[in-house]
Amino acid sequence: MDGTCRGNPGRSLIGFCIRDEVGDLIYAEGREISEGTNNVSEAVAIAEALKMCKGLNYFQIWMQTDSILLKNIIEESWKPPWYITKHVEEILRLKEQSIIKVTHIFREGNTLADHLANYALDEGNTECHGFWDLDSKGRRIVNEDKMQCPYIRVKVARN
Repeated sequence: MDGTCRGNPGRSLIGFCIRDEVGDLIYAEGREISEGTNNVSEAVAIAEALKMCKGLNYFQIWMQTDSILLKNIIEESWKPPWYITKHVEEILRLKEQSIIKVTHIFREGNTLADHLANYALDEGNTECHGFWDLDSKGRRIVNEDKMQCPYIRVKVARN
């Protein structure tokens, strides 16, 4: 799941996908939400993804987010900023109804959710009920993820 914001605060969008245990796409969504901050967008994306999981009767969930803030808030090791308290309360209510493992991933591992949010910004809201509903870039991202090719992050020292 991913939340993005053009301007902070500004135009806010979310993107998330639900996959099965082998990485096949079950559902994906990218859409604009009300104006807000990047943290609000991330929180809304997580809440919407958990609501969709509940609606699809998925109760054992491995949630991956590129937001360390939200990961630590969901694990209740950090307190949420006041402006996302409402969304965090909803996330924690949904969490009580499921078995959820939360892990942090770098943005390179969150490419599909990022793509869905940016697609919603550029092309309009999108809702996909399977692999073939995705645009060609989204399908390429899913296939690359399923090949389990590692993402290598390199930091080059500057003189």
